[in-house]
Amino acid sequence: MNFIPNIGSLIATLFPALIAGLQFGDLEQPLLVLVSVGAIQLLVGNFLEPRLMGDSLNISSLVVILGLAFGGDLWGIVGMFLSVPIMVMIVIILSQFQSTRGVAILLSDKGDVDQIKD
Repeated sequence: MNFIPNIGSLIATLFPALIAGLQFGDLEQPLLVLVSVGAIQLLVGNFLEPRLMGDSLNISSLVVILGLAFGGDLWGIVGMFLSVPIMVMIVIILSQFQSTRGVAILLSDKGDVDQIKD
């Protein structure tokens, strides 16, 4: 569910809290589960996963987060699913032309777009 950090994290956090509420019958355990799982989802979905995606795809994690936000704003959930592949294609296309190579370097994680050509 972390592919879409905002919505996926919310859904993934609610189900364990609901199960804890049904299992224990009070509010203390579900709230504890909600806070702890929510914190884990927040860290993984908004920090760890964009960083890992950025490292493996040679895209800055900031570009991944901004791409997710822009894609979600423009096309909703479908845009969030498509935003990372679209950003990778944009970096690849921009790296192929000398006039836009600087922009591709800015969007990349390591600043090395020569590996994209191979």
